[in-house]
Amino acid sequence: MAQFGDDPVSAITEEEAAGQIAEIFADIRDTMGIPLLTSIWRTLVSVDGGLEAVWAAAKPLYLSGFPQLALASIATSDDLPVPKPLLAGQLESAGLTSEDITSVRAIVSAYNRSNGMNMLALSCLLAKPHGDPLPKPKIENVIHWPPIPRLLPQNEIQPDVWRLLLEINKFGAVEDGALATLWRHLARWPGFLSILHDVFVPLQRSGDLSRSVQRVHEVSGELAARMAYLKTETVALPVGAHEMVESYVAIPGAVTRMVTLGHAVANWLDSVVE
Repeated sequence: MAQFGDDPVSAITEEEAAGQIAEIFADIRDTMGIPLLTSIWRTLVSVDGGLEAVWAAAKPLYLSGFPQLALASIATSDDLPVPKPLLAGQLESAGLTSEDITSVRAIVSAYNRSNGMNMLALSCLLAKPHGDPLPKPKIENVIHWPPIPRLLPQNEIQPDVWRLLLEINKFGAVEDGALATLWRHLARWPGFLSILHDVFVPLQRSGDLSRSVQRVHEVSGELAARMAYLKTETVALPVGAHEMVESYVAIPGAVTRMVTLGHAVANWLDSVVE
C-alpha cells in the first residue's frame, strides 16, 4: 500500500534478495509458516536497518502463537462483509480449471495468513497493554502449502486486466493507493477477477466494505493491546521503520483493508450454492 512505503510493484522481490536480507526473508517465512512475503517486509528493506530491527522485535510475538490466535477470532467473526454466494460451476464457466481454483485458494489463504498476522503483531509492537491478556494459544500444526505461482510483473499483465485490478483495488479504500499485491497475484485469472469485481461492487456501493474495514480495524487494535503484555521492553526502531510500521497498521485503508477483503474473498470461495 502506498501509505506505508514504496509501491509494492517496485519493492524488492524475494528472488532479488541476497545475503542477510535473503536469510531474514527465509526466517520470516519459516517462523510465520507462510509461502510468500507480503510487501511490508520487502519495503522495509528500503530503510537502513529497518528490516533487521522490525523482525528482531516482532519475531518473539510470532513464535508465541498469539497473532495466529487473534487472527482466527477475526476470520470467524461477523465483522467481515458477506458477498453474494458463488454458484456451482461459476468459476469453471469463467475458464478456471480445478488446478486454477486450488491455486487461487492457496494464494488468498497465504495473503490472509501473512497480512493478518502482520497486522496484529506489528500493531502489538506499537501498542500499550490494555484489557485482559489473551488466553494461552494451542500449538499450531505445520501448514503444508501447494505450489504458489510467481507474482507477475506489470509488463506481463494485459492492460485491460491491469485496469480491472485497479478497479478492484478501490474496494474499501478511502483514496486511491498503490495496487495491493494480492490482487496482482490473481492476475493470471481474469475470469475470476471479473466475477469477484461484480460480486463485491454492491458491497462497495452500499458502504458495507468500508464499515467492515473499520470494525476489523477497531478489533485488531483491541487484540493488539491484549497481546502487548508479552513485550518485556520498549521497542526501539529506526525512525523510518517506525513510521512505515505505524502507517501500515494505524490507517484502516492499509493492511486492515486487505485483511478484511482477503478473508471475505476466502469465505466467498467457500460459499458455493447449487
